[in-house]
Amino acid sequence: MSGTETVNEESGWTKASLQKLLAAMKTSIPEHDIMSAYTKGLKSVDWNVVAFPPFSPEACQEKWKEILQKMRKTRTLTELIVEAEDVISNPVKNMKIHPEFPKKPSPPNAIFYEENWAKFHEKHPNMSRRKVFRRLIKKYKALSDEEKAQYVEKSEAAMEGYRKKMQQFRKQYKLPPAREPKACQKRKRLSADTPTQGEEGTTVAKDLPPKPPFNGYNLFCKEQRASMTGFSGNTYVSVWAQRWRDLTARQREEYSTRCRELKRQYSVMLNKYLMTFDKEEQQRILNENGIKRPHEHKSIVKKVARKLPGEPKMPSRSGNVIFCKNQMELLKEKFPNSNERFTKVNQMWHALSDREKERYKEEVCQKVNKYSMELQKWFKTLPAAEQEAYRIRNPSKLQFLIVNQMKNDREEPCGAAYRPSDSEDEDIEDSSSDEEEEDNSDCYQVEEEEDNDVIMFKVF
Repeated sequence: MSGTETVNEESGWTKASLQKLLAAMKTSIPEHDIMSAYTKGLKSVDWNVVAFPPFSPEACQEKWKEILQKMRKTRTLTELIVEAEDVISNPVKNMKIHPEFPKKPSPPNAIFYEENWAKFHEKHPNMSRRKVFRRLIKKYKALSDEEKAQYVEKSEAAMEGYRKKMQQFRKQYKLPPAREPKACQKRKRLSADTPTQGEEGTTVAKDLPPKPPFNGYNLFCKEQRASMTGFSGNTYVSVWAQRWRDLTARQREEYSTRCRELKRQYSVMLNKYLMTFDKEEQQRILNENGIKRPHEHKSIVKKVARKLPGEPKMPSRSGNVIFCKNQMELLKEKFPNSNERFTKVNQMWHALSDREKERYKEEVCQKVNKYSMELQKWFKTLPAAEQEAYRIRNPSKLQFLIVNQMKNDREEPCGAAYRPSDSEDEDIEDSSSDEEEEDNSDCYQVEEEEDNDVIMFKVF
């Protein structure tokens, strides 16, 4: 008996049990991972299924690791040549993918990478391929919707051709039709231009309302299609992108407003349509057509309901909010890019002295005290029932309705009325910007409250 066999028997592992372990592992590999790399295949092995008495799943996994450490994971040139000879002798037998199987087209970000890789690599010859990939993907994410549109159009056009080739391929080799995607997978977006019968065989339910455009820019592009005669597929995308840029801010806002109204109408129509079916049929229609039931924006409804006629607006309760709000307006022409403007304002705030910051804090206190007096005066005009309802709906405003509390607050620099969110150097964050740049260390988010009156800034 060899030394290895002795160790195996002493640890409980015999030749027969090792063979049983390997056989169990082989049968437990999922069909889609049979030809995968061993590192990927190992992740899909279910050790609870592989395990057999008297060995636990952990013991089986540990034993395989020991075996793997003693194995050679690379092959010699001779072994590769032998395999190459076998492939040449039996090409069809060794072919994993059919030679005529259509290649799936690249997604929009991959198209952007392919078109810009050579130019970027020329500028940064010493940068590794992985870093180049990451930088270009970040650049793609930072593009605006209109800049991304040309790559999306190219990808969709290529995907359309791919679907037709797949249909021809399946028909030629008498393969079964493609399986319908599961409910959790992403599906093609339905719109007014979507045909009732999809290329992949998914039938849109009769009378199902089409999805509205995603945003104002998509609505604009949809309307521009009719005037795009005479332009090639790649050209008209850049043409309507330029037309969108030429619009005034007010005209763009009109498209956004119309888009929101279309979404509201779609929500009503879809819910009305679904209510004609039972719950099981409703879910089947949603899954089959790749759509989600619209949810009511409760937070928006709550805010609108909370604001009563004549109620005074709550001021900003942070010193840096007032400073940043003013500076954002003043620097709008000098720094058109919102990220650059946010960065500059943030630097200006941090550069202020403690005395200057204290001045903004005092301004906050004055505005809060004024708001409290106006709120108390308005509150007294409400009937008793409405006063009680207002207290229940707005517990955070009770501090401004207590007269004695506010008097005590006025004796202190800021008191309870001032809720500092800036520890004098609070960071600023703005999520309202559509031009986020991941390389920028200061990202911003503007949170609007009470009819866009209160803006909370934070930097992370």
